[in-house]
Amino acid sequence: MLSLMFDINWLVYLVLFVVSQIVFLQTFKVIARNSKSIGALTVLVELVSVGACLILIPFDAWRWPTGSEWWMWVLLGVSFVLYAVNDRLDATTRKNLDITVDTMMHQSYRILFFPLFLLMATICWGFTPKFWWSAIIGGTIIVIANMFLIYERGTFRFNKFVLLKMLSVLFFTFAFTFQIFAVSSFNVPFFGIMSFGIPALILLSMRQATPKSVVEEVRRKEWGLILICGVAQAVFMISILILMSKNFGADKVQVNAISAVYVLLNVVFAYIFLRERSNLVRKSVIACVIVACMVLIAVQPF
Repeated sequence: MLSLMFDINWLVYLVLFVVSQIVFLQTFKVIARNSKSIGALTVLVELVSVGACLILIPFDAWRWPTGSEWWMWVLLGVSFVLYAVNDRLDATTRKNLDITVDTMMHQSYRILFFPLFLLMATICWGFTPKFWWSAIIGGTIIVIANMFLIYERGTFRFNKFVLLKMLSVLFFTFAFTFQIFAVSSFNVPFFGIMSFGIPALILLSMRQATPKSVVEEVRRKEWGLILICGVAQAVFMISILILMSKNFGADKVQVNAISAVYVLLNVVFAYIFLRERSNLVRKSVIACVIVACMVLIAVQPF
């Protein structure tokens, strides 16, 4: 059966996640530079991701929720709205901030994710997972490390794009947490279609883009990079969703450590291909701290 092709080693999905995440971030930064409408570009990339997910539907067993789990549909509905806002904010920050800064700031979601996950598990599943102080400590260190990304000449320099990124992280944390409690009930590529397609429709309905502006983005000479960007986004989303929804028996420390590598590699590739040369040593040190903290988050409780 084609669905068996998704039953491969967890390490393969982690490698796919790391590679596709880097490709997505690097290509999005390039295509965003000359975009006439960042909202239209966001919708276009999401629609490409929908097409990629559509092709992958036969490669996973078909699943659909059964029973009266109304709460799950409520969570999904809220998560799609939050993802739409998050995607639009992220597109703006990725265009205007160094992609390395944007990526490392994104990791600060972890300080809120763990307590929120505990709360949702208690409400939705009726039990409370064991509390991990290591997750809170690791998340706090990541937030503190991120503060030094905007520290220059004796002061912290906040601008509107830094504030927008902080807001997008908040929206992402809630959306991502809500989806964790629903993804295992769905065919994973179809779940990806909903996660990209519905936010794209929401952005269109909110007039963040128009069909005409989306078509204008298609006509750009960078359509090949747009295609690569959308496919890469679909691959890293499906990879992480599969890791979330399937029990591979993988070691948590290994999973977190390997998935964190993309933060450090992104600094290297941005230096080479995007010419993000400022504060390289500081960015590299902070990226290493984030990788170490993500390992700390995965270890057993103190």
